[in-house]
Amino acid sequence: MNRVYLAWQDPKERSWHTVGRLAQEQDLFVFDYTQGAKNDSFIPFSGMEKLDITYKSDKLFPLFANRLLSERRPEYKMLLSWLGLSEDNKSPLQVLAKTGGVKSTDNLQIFPEVAPSQNNRFEIDFFVHGVRYISDSARQRIKELKAGDQLFFMKDIQNPVDRLALAIRTGDTPEIVGYCPRFLAHGLSDLTMDNNAELSLSVAKVNQDAPLYYQLMCKLKVCSNKAVTMFNGKEFQTIAGESSAYH
Repeated sequence: MNRVYLAWQDPKERSWHTVGRLAQEQDLFVFDYTQGAKNDSFIPFSGMEKLDITYKSDKLFPLFANRLLSERRPEYKMLLSWLGLSEDNKSPLQVLAKTGGVKSTDNLQIFPEVAPSQNNRFEIDFFVHGVRYISDSARQRIKELKAGDQLFFMKDIQNPVDRLALAIRTGDTPEIVGYCPRFLAHGLSDLTMDNNAELSLSVAKVNQDAPLYYQLMCKLKVCSNKAVTMFNGKEFQTIAGESSAYH
């Protein structure tokens, strides 16, 4: 994991846009605005006011560092356990990608780059979203799931907020246990209609003692006989040319 994207929600239209990309290149952190930042309502981040510049720093930019739980906090090791990471096998970008870097004080969210291999396969772990909206019985069902249990996507075509929303349900005695993250659901919209693509969804991890958001981690495996392009839309293309700024 060496690249993640930053999504921003328009406060007026409530629509989400990909506005930036953060990468880690050896000892440097590199941030670029993407074409999604060219929105009349979007305000560039403090210290990074120019959209057409590549920003580089030997320290993680405050915008992202403030979204990480301090390693000095007593619950830090527990968080790593929920994320399926260890002290010896983690990076700031891995933690941000898995937690989403969500703060209650703003409208930003981080998600990982999904880069298919040369044989058009990819695999990704993610926490189900929307758990606070499901029923009490569904929350109990989550606690009863085991690693390896099969799950299924279900199109939520009547969703008033997002027409591409994908609900996640159990197999036997079907019950909705959450939703696929927006960034992934939108990327999968075409693949779910492709008869030549194979999608496998299962339980990766259940954290019974975790807050709702971290209780159910899923594992998605995708295989296709043609090129898989998850994030090739215009919003994901970087703006910067040759200019750069070092922090």
